[in-house]
Amino acid sequence: MFQKVLETKTVVAGFTNRWGGVSESPYDTLNLALHVGDKREDVLENRRLLAKELGVDQENFVWMNQVHSDKIASVAQSGESLGTDGLITVQPGLALMVLVADCIPILFYDPRQKVIAVAHAGREGSFLNIAGKMILKLQKEYNSNTQDIQVFLGPSIQKDCYRIDQNTIQRFEKRWSKKYIYNETNLDLPLLNQDQLLKVGVKKENIFVSKTCNHCDQNYFSYRRAENNQTGRFAGIVLLKYVSTN
Repeated sequence: MFQKVLETKTVVAGFTNRWGGVSESPYDTLNLALHVGDKREDVLENRRLLAKELGVDQENFVWMNQVHSDKIASVAQSGESLGTDGLITVQPGLALMVLVADCIPILFYDPRQKVIAVAHAGREGSFLNIAGKMILKLQKEYNSNTQDIQVFLGPSIQKDCYRIDQNTIQRFEKRWSKKYIYNETNLDLPLLNQDQLLKVGVKKENIFVSKTCNHCDQNYFSYRRAENNQTGRFAGIVLLKYVSTN
């Protein structure tokens, strides 16, 4: 259900797979998205099960209405943040969520300033440099030192599977570089996001990139793999824990 990539006394971060829930095909089983056609009661039960797994109240989840943008919102309470693709909080107890089914779920943690963030880096978000902009926002508004920030890029569609049209290829070549075009037809989103992070000062050893291709690995949902693109969404999650001062 939930695979941790980081856990300390102050934070836990990781990614769900598609198993351990109650949703029926084609959303089987741990679909966490309400907007894809799954039964609402099943999605809410999946979220309850996930909250139990994490040991948190599901009322503390913070979701995004993702729109493939570079908009980033700072939040201090649970609920849904509309029209955004990035979230930041310093509020203990909140679990920031990013939903994906081919795009890159990115998790951020600054252990010095005790700030966490998530970003949804699909084709448009990556083109707009949402990962780099997240780092700059953490630096400007939360006094983060970029060299302290740890970043986790979760399972996503990898370059072997991400074929795109020639207009999109030319657009990315012009804005970024031919370096990110693979075999002249495919786009390497993880490499692009990694380089965007490096460019704004994140240390290479603090960037963790999953090599899991969710398009190939049936343990994850994939929009492109699914029949008629009908499938669920898995999540990247980062939670700032309550820490007793006693």
